[in-house]
Amino acid sequence: MFRVFSNTQMTLNTSKTYSLPDAEDWQDIQKFQQFPLLPSTRQAFQQLMKKASLSFDGLAAIAEQDPAICLHMLLRIKQRNPASLEQINTAAGCISLLGMEEVVTLVKHLPTLDFLPKSRSERNYMALLNTAVLAGRIAATWAKSKPGLNQHQAQWSAMLASAPLWPWQLQQISASQTVFNQMSKGKDLIPALETGFGKLTKSRLERWRKLAESLALPHTCQSLWQQQCWPKPKEWQTLRIQKLTSIEDHRALKHQCQQPEMLVYIANALASQYQLGAYRYKTKRWLHLSAHFLNSDAQHIHHDMVAINLQLARQGRGLSAISTLLAPTNTSLPQSLVYFCEKEPAEFKMEREAPKAVPATQAKERKIDQLILKRLMQKLDETPESFGDWHYLMRSVLKGITEGIGLKHAYIMVQNKSGTAAKVYYQQGLAETDPLCHFGIGLDKTSIFKKMLEKPASLMITDQNRDKMLRGIPTAQQNVLPEQFMMMSLFSKDRPIGIIFADLGSMPHNPPMQPSEYMAFKSLCLAASKSLTKLAAVTQKKVSTKDDKANKPQA
Repeated sequence: MFRVFSNTQMTLNTSKTYSLPDAEDWQDIQKFQQFPLLPSTRQAFQQLMKKASLSFDGLAAIAEQDPAICLHMLLRIKQRNPASLEQINTAAGCISLLGMEEVVTLVKHLPTLDFLPKSRSERNYMALLNTAVLAGRIAATWAKSKPGLNQHQAQWSAMLASAPLWPWQLQQISASQTVFNQMSKGKDLIPALETGFGKLTKSRLERWRKLAESLALPHTCQSLWQQQCWPKPKEWQTLRIQKLTSIEDHRALKHQCQQPEMLVYIANALASQYQLGAYRYKTKRWLHLSAHFLNSDAQHIHHDMVAINLQLARQGRGLSAISTLLAPTNTSLPQSLVYFCEKEPAEFKMEREAPKAVPATQAKERKIDQLILKRLMQKLDETPESFGDWHYLMRSVLKGITEGIGLKHAYIMVQNKSGTAAKVYYQQGLAETDPLCHFGIGLDKTSIFKKMLEKPASLMITDQNRDKMLRGIPTAQQNVLPEQFMMMSLFSKDRPIGIIFADLGSMPHNPPMQPSEYMAFKSLCLAASKSLTKLAAVTQKKVSTKDDKANKPQA
């Protein structure tokens, strides 16, 4: 490729020079959306499709491990319903909006990387995705000790924050490769970015922000590209020396360290350094910065990093940090001494004991864990936004039923948008092969399920009322349902969401469901409905606030 270097001559530059991306390059990058998936995603997806039923939780678990599929889902939602982007901070939220069938089709048609890519750019792109997953896990761990983002929001934002760099690695390779080289030589992320893309002036920062916006990234990922989010060099030095609580003055630094952008930035910076080498000087520097940012100590943060990296390695992540974490060059394993015993082994005789009578199986008494229920009910009532979105709220309620009330199975049948059918999407305690995992029913005919979705109601099905209450439901579907179970409809404001079920499973020695368990179940379901209503109001308020800011005339 030739470039014009003067007004009158066209010359071929044979030396190894580098030119910064121009306006045309930035326009091309904004149009780029061909992000390949990680090979582990396709493999896990194929295994999931071989199962008898496709579970919502199974699909969400695969999606949240691949930042590329998460980005594709966000871009698809942006095309369909951009206003709903504000409500999303998990992969499960994306799947719920798009539908499982569309996500399956999306994954089938997207390109996938090889396990060992031949091209350098694809290898670096894979490293970026793996680093993004690591950054998300780090941020989720830290979110408990920092305001602004809950665990799910922190993981979602940190995992997607580096997305503006991904297209450069696949299309405009030279710029991103320069950044990689600079970081491997010891430069921090911001100086390395400036070497590859030019000084981060106000106009260039706006380019990065617009790129983040075009990729439908969370608001925190967009506002991250603002100069006021980053401490100045002297403030970084102060944080390197002292914990945040010990720092006097430096009001700007303290304010920045309470913002969600700082949490996302430091999580990504530390993840990048660990990928380059866990025991490098620059990594240790960021380790101390992170510890002081969290008012913790470096050894504790490093211990967390080891645990997170090992967990990801067990999931098949090719993290380069693993090799240096497990085998640092400055350590060696001590040699163990071997002792030989020359004495003859002692003889002993085995004597058969008389058979013991097996006692009759006794019914195990179930107890309600009032502490678990109290904490969950308080969280549902006071801080519904802490769940992140309604999917994690649902899962928390199911866990409260099984671990708090002590019932064996809990599951939620969700009504579709048209109100013509309902299907089980969330479950706790059921085996994957259990038919209840994919139980569904039409709502076109009169049934107890249809009535419960018309107005809030609860019911306990027993041997005495089963035939009467399940009248109108096909026999094949009745056979799937347990002999005894309890259920209650779930509403958000006046809108029906679905029905929550709970049962004891097929345990012949279990005592029947108790009135106290039914009352606890009803109270928890009622709290869940109220919490969903509050969460919807909080989400709507955030959307309205953002719209007001966008429409506010500039002074």
